[in-house]
Amino acid sequence: MCDVCPNRGCAGCKRRYRRVFEQTCTTVENIINPIGVPLAGGGEQCLATFLDRPNRFVAVVQLADGTITKAHIADRGRLVETLQPGVCICLVARPGEKRATQWQAAAAQRANGSWASLDTLLPNRLMKRVLAAHLIPELPVYTDVRSEVNVGASRFDFVLTGGPQDIILEVKSAGRLHPDAMSALVPDAPSSRAARHVDELATLASQGQPTVLVVVAQATVTRTAIDGDIDPVLASAVSNAHAAGVHVVGVSARFDRNGLYFEHTVPCIIHHSPNP
Repeated sequence: MCDVCPNRGCAGCKRRYRRVFEQTCTTVENIINPIGVPLAGGGEQCLATFLDRPNRFVAVVQLADGTITKAHIADRGRLVETLQPGVCICLVARPGEKRATQWQAAAAQRANGSWASLDTLLPNRLMKRVLAAHLIPELPVYTDVRSEVNVGASRFDFVLTGGPQDIILEVKSAGRLHPDAMSALVPDAPSSRAARHVDELATLASQGQPTVLVVVAQATVTRTAIDGDIDPVLASAVSNAHAAGVHVVGVSARFDRNGLYFEHTVPCIIHHSPNP
């Protein structure tokens, strides 16, 4: 007798158990061969010493041979906790005639020896592979993953199709670590664009559209959190979106100089103040 319905071996329950079995197999495979993406798209690496940040796009660094050069910074956040003069920076070669610099500043070493990501594209690249492998058990049924999709007047990171309803999914990167080293915080600086995206998810959710906000920690953590001290507008937007029906999921992902690797989902604290 089926433990979900009174019918013996009904089609719905067979699909349910098959999905659980497939997810279990995928999870085990991810433990053995973790899904990940390379740092800054891969490429030659070298270590340098951070000297200055004349603007949000450029880092001035000193190479091991004493050469002073510039590197591109993809992360437009303030990074005041990360980019201190003298810290070790991991550079990834990004040669190209049209590039103003030949290096990308992809990671910075923390005082404890761990690495903090400066590559803001990593979470989306990782989530594309994670979603294709169906590694987020909290999500409804879907079969296909589409990236950068316009829905109405807005563009969202992913739309998951093939299920009863399309699922609109937006990704946010949590690159800052709380002093307890167990929480990853977002954002690094106030962002009206991030709050607007969350408001758009809330509007869709209120209309019955399945919507998901995934907060990806670029570190091994037990939870992710919205930093209400840094951006109270975003914290309020996420809280309102959750109340409207947006599903909020955290992801723990291991980060090192090789790249970002999916571990598992974690809770996301909707409104968080690190300084009570």
